[in-house]
Amino acid sequence: MENYCIMVQTGSEEKFKEEAAAKLSEIEKNSKIQFYFFKKMMRTSKGKTFEEPLFPGYIFLEADCLNTESVTALKTVKNFYHFLKSNSDITELKGTDLAVVEQFKRCGERLGFSKLYFEPGRKIVVVEGPLQGLEGKIIAVNKKRGRVTIQLDMMPNVKKIDLMYDLVQPV
Repeated sequence: MENYCIMVQTGSEEKFKEEAAAKLSEIEKNSKIQFYFFKKMMRTSKGKTFEEPLFPGYIFLEADCLNTESVTALKTVKNFYHFLKSNSDITELKGTDLAVVEQFKRCGERLGFSKLYFEPGRKIVVVEGPLQGLEGKIIAVNKKRGRVTIQLDMMPNVKKIDLMYDLVQPV
């Protein structure tokens, strides 16, 4: 299976995913194609939970093979911007990028709360939840809202990720 990343207009990810899947199912009748759009659970200051995109504007595509006809069809779906690296140099996800996407896929598209062990200013280890086993550096902690902003070691190009936590204990 090959994995790719597609940039789309922020806020239109779900609709793009549906339309693209319908278009490709007509073309690729015998191929397995799956789109992923990851959302994380967040909590308001009043304790109400809501979902928010983990990677706004990014759709991940898993396919047996991506041929020219499929690429052309995806480019015609409304709110499509481009493939990563570019439309002329479509690059398959590999290495740590692929490992992170695989970790998220195992947990499903809706990522719940994680349990973290950390000390402010130190590295964190996620011990339970969608990011289990990943390590990163704490950038900020909001204890009132139960949020931690981290930069994962496996994703150095991502500036920051805000996550909810249920349990915080020192290592």
